[in-house]
Amino acid sequence: MTNKTPDYWLLAEQTDVELRPFTYDSEEGEELEPMEIDKLTILPGSSEPNYTIITAIDLANFESSKVETKGFLGGSTALYMSQEALYLTAVNYLPITTFEGNASTKIAADMAIMPISATDTDIYKFAIDGTDVEFKATTSIKGSILNQFSMDEHNGYFRVATTEGNAFLEGDEPTKNHLFIYNENLEKVGEVTDLAKGEKIYSARFMGDKAYIVTFKQVDPLFVIDLKNPEKPVVLGELKIPGFSNYLHPLDENHLIGIGYDTENRVDDITKEPFTTTTGIKISLFDITDYANPKEQDTVVIGGRGTHSEVEYNHKALFRNEQNSYFGFPIIVYEGKGEYDVEYKGSGAVVYEITAENGIKLKSDLVVPAKEGEQYEDWDALISRLLYIDDTLYTVSREEVKSYDLHSFKEISSVKIK
Repeated sequence: MTNKTPDYWLLAEQTDVELRPFTYDSEEGEELEPMEIDKLTILPGSSEPNYTIITAIDLANFESSKVETKGFLGGSTALYMSQEALYLTAVNYLPITTFEGNASTKIAADMAIMPISATDTDIYKFAIDGTDVEFKATTSIKGSILNQFSMDEHNGYFRVATTEGNAFLEGDEPTKNHLFIYNENLEKVGEVTDLAKGEKIYSARFMGDKAYIVTFKQVDPLFVIDLKNPEKPVVLGELKIPGFSNYLHPLDENHLIGIGYDTENRVDDITKEPFTTTTGIKISLFDITDYANPKEQDTVVIGGRGTHSEVEYNHKALFRNEQNSYFGFPIIVYEGKGEYDVEYKGSGAVVYEITAENGIKLKSDLVVPAKEGEQYEDWDALISRLLYIDDTLYTVSREEVKSYDLHSFKEISSVKIK
């Protein structure tokens, strides 16, 4: 899957501009050629101005060197793939139909500048059969999709969670969160609507016939939704706790791991208005054995205000070792200093053992403390990934790879990257 935005700006300078994606086949040569027209399709209804290019390669018959490539104008912002289907999404900005503001508002509408809160999402389904990818169906749903974990296919049904509206724009209608279920033709068969009004979805996870959704504005409700009957999904339980999870990861059938932020409620010194702000990174272990009464079994907070990690927005930064129940991620640690400032404390990585029996236990703190006078993290020294081979743990930064014993976490060796 690749995306290509055509060089539309060239149209202002030239009259004959090739806007198709370019490809080449190394068996035939390395000269770039625009894709053939019969390999390009305009996705119905989409206003996204870029191409999504789908390339299929048969890895079981690699010697054939057969590569199938198709381009679709109109998406995408996210994708989800099952064994039989591929789903693409595209934001569909809704036009402004009423004008009650000043002249600049009218001009903005005339220029087709759409409000960020007024969006629907187009879903495009492609059937997959070997290297054959064929467009099958499309539908439009209310609201926007957070990421790929907000979508799922199970027993032939497509499930998707959305947020309608914008939780942080004054004057907008309160946000609503929905879960929709569609059949194989993308015809809606069931729904749960208007969850946590005024909040937005921060993470979602589908596990078989259950869905778990975290919303947030001031507290973090974790919703447990039963999808066993696709035509009548039901909210079974709800847990409200401080903070929120940006990523949910299944530990086992009865436990979920949440990674996000702890929060605190504060009052603005000038306006005296209350507001909520994030503090340290929060790891939660949720016990969902009783679907009607989910519990936060254990929790750990790392650092304070300003602490951050790539795992908050990219699940690929999560380190897993199933044999030892290890979970880890890179981290940059800050602490609050005074009312609004933050102080840099160090950067590196952390590894935890997370089990249903013992909760969350720190196994290794690989954070290098800040040097005296060091106010910010060193970009090149930041750990970007953790991985393991046999009984050796490796940390990778832009300038160095280090190895550790996976059990004692004692450093073994290191090599500089030039």
